[in-house]
Amino acid sequence: MNLTVELTSRGAGLFFGASLFIMATLSLLRTVVVPRYLRSVITDGVITAVVGTSRLLARIGRTYLRRDAALAWAGPLIIIALLITWLLIYILAYGFLIHGFTGEPIGDALRESGSSLLTLGFATDRSSDEATLLDFLAAATGPVVIALMIGYLPTIYQAYIDREVQVTLMTAAAGEPAWGPELLSRICLTKSIADLPEHLGAWAQWAAKLRMTHITYPMLMYVRSGRGTRHFLVSLLTAMDASALLIALNTSLPRTLSYATLQSGSDAIQTLYVYFGAKRPRLYYLPFRSIWLRKYKNLRPLSVQQLKVPAREARIAAVHEAAAIDSTNALVASGLVGVLNTEKLTTTLTREEFDYAVDVLRRSDFPIEVPIEDAWEMFRATRAIYEYPIYALMRKLDVTPAPWSGPRNFDTPTMWPTLAIDVFERDPRASATSPDGSSNPPAPDAPHQ
Repeated sequence: MNLTVELTSRGAGLFFGASLFIMATLSLLRTVVVPRYLRSVITDGVITAVVGTSRLLARIGRTYLRRDAALAWAGPLIIIALLITWLLIYILAYGFLIHGFTGEPIGDALRESGSSLLTLGFATDRSSDEATLLDFLAAATGPVVIALMIGYLPTIYQAYIDREVQVTLMTAAAGEPAWGPELLSRICLTKSIADLPEHLGAWAQWAAKLRMTHITYPMLMYVRSGRGTRHFLVSLLTAMDASALLIALNTSLPRTLSYATLQSGSDAIQTLYVYFGAKRPRLYYLPFRSIWLRKYKNLRPLSVQQLKVPAREARIAAVHEAAAIDSTNALVASGLVGVLNTEKLTTTLTREEFDYAVDVLRRSDFPIEVPIEDAWEMFRATRAIYEYPIYALMRKLDVTPAPWSGPRNFDTPTMWPTLAIDVFERDPRASATSPDGSSNPPAPDAPHQ
């Protein structure tokens, strides 16, 4: 009977040890080594636990800036928690394997595993050498895991710095927090409107890089800016709103780069939403999900119209439609389908809010060359492409409550930047014929009266 129990215990130890070793190794390779977004139960579990804890602590703060201070810890702690989790799982894995091979008590086996993995030497002096090979493997595994994480950190922080450079530059160009109409207003006031298309076009490359880095390194989604009044999603929304306003209100300035920003930005937002913001069916987390998802009757591929950026010219519209078809096919090929099929993409921005922005631009001498009715329809159709997914991401990440950035999960007043045109109109050197400089931002998320 004792022999049966021992064999059963050792067999179970070998099975659990091998399973844990494979799980930890696959998680490490998927997260640190392979340069693409690959799901890992361990990594997802760590991210969920750390982010969930930070959100619980953030609820204590009664203001947004206090919530932001609590949420700022989530990103760095995810990296530390991943390292600790992998090491603990490897200790358990080698401990069970040593128990299975040698029959040592599980406590002694775990102590031996930990001492070898953390390169402390042999914790016990055994007369048997049955587990020597496992000791050597454990001693090699620990430094490899730590070395991979040491090499992983510079990559993470370099991607963060590259992202934040543009975000920081946006604060001077569009206010803090940034706002699309304010970006156009300040460019007009500084008489650099000729550089506007190039300035907006720079965000196309930034958006493409954002999509790649944040899919490859998902913890970057939770690494926040150095100030609570900044956020990378707010900066991207600002660049896209400014591009949409330029295309809607003006016909003489070059628009190719603005279209590129809208196309790349929309693609980045939709992709990030699919991976991080969309509600997936539970079947999605099962192995071989492509087989199971076929049985989920409510799933349908994304519509091309959900990704197509509107354009007045037929040739440009054709290019946008072709790009939307390619993006749709890529998402479907990844097994990410049906995440938007029940959601009607539209804009919740009101005509009064749009008119307020137009008034700011008109006072800033922005060249408005399109009838306001036509401009409103064009802007509304363009913003409908990206508003829902970026609002969902902002709500989930509790992003800076900037103007035109949607609601939050908690009652949060909108934070408005200082409008440069108001400062200019209060200056005695301003033209005496300037409009009244006493305008104030409208109430949070409410139209300007």
